[in-house]
Amino acid sequence: MKPATVTSPDNRWVRLVRSLGTAQGRDKQRAFVVEGVRSVREAVESEQTAVVLVDNNSWHDAGIAELVQAHADTRLQVVCVATEIFVTLCDTKTPQGVLAVVRDIATSLDNVLSRNPRLLVVSCALQDPGNMGTLLRLADAVGAGAFVSLRGSVDIYNPKVVRAAMGSHFHLPVCRDVDGHSLLSALLQAGYNIVAADARGETTHFDREYKQPLAVVFGNEGSGLASPWREQAELVRIPMPGRAESLNVGVAAGVLLYEILGQWRRTAFTPPCR
Repeated sequence: MKPATVTSPDNRWVRLVRSLGTAQGRDKQRAFVVEGVRSVREAVESEQTAVVLVDNNSWHDAGIAELVQAHADTRLQVVCVATEIFVTLCDTKTPQGVLAVVRDIATSLDNVLSRNPRLLVVSCALQDPGNMGTLLRLADAVGAGAFVSLRGSVDIYNPKVVRAAMGSHFHLPVCRDVDGHSLLSALLQAGYNIVAADARGETTHFDREYKQPLAVVFGNEGSGLASPWREQAELVRIPMPGRAESLNVGVAAGVLLYEILGQWRRTAFTPPCR
């Protein structure tokens, strides 16, 4: 049954979604927003969803109707919102008619390391939301044991990050706002090999042997890898025989991570496992 349509901008759920438009609001509420049928479905299945908001004019759209009906017997809170209000809550230019508020899903670094993951992907001061979302999606695609975002990186719950990751937030453990010195110390103590893509690397990424357990670190788009990571990581460069000066972080990450995955498959290393 379709609930009454919310027409007031002062409705508590509307105000909550608005508050999650900033990093400060997300930190305070310990929640974030996902948009679109596919992402909302994954959020709901993760059982971390606080509420689903549906555009009044999209209530009977096939994907949305199926999503609502599938969870009709649960305690999932579904709110129908007048279109003129709903569109103001969306970060996308062409909203799909549904969004969800999701509770903070981040886990602790101690929890991640206790599982002894064979592959970690680390963001060290990435600033572009598209790059961050792409990196998180790549970590998911290659089967990384966790994704770690260091303090100073763009918020992993930024709407553009969430959109670029396309649901990968819900597929692997994520650590948010981790202190870089603490992570480096923990990795060295646990015996991790640390690798980073850097144009100054003496070895090409083809010629390096990637031993498990492995942490792969990606630095800032402009300034590159921060110290002390530069001193502790083995720097590998991606050869570019053409005239391009550099690769986008997302492209470089894909090249490096799939070379690692390919090497492990060729050498009969146990592939990464969650």
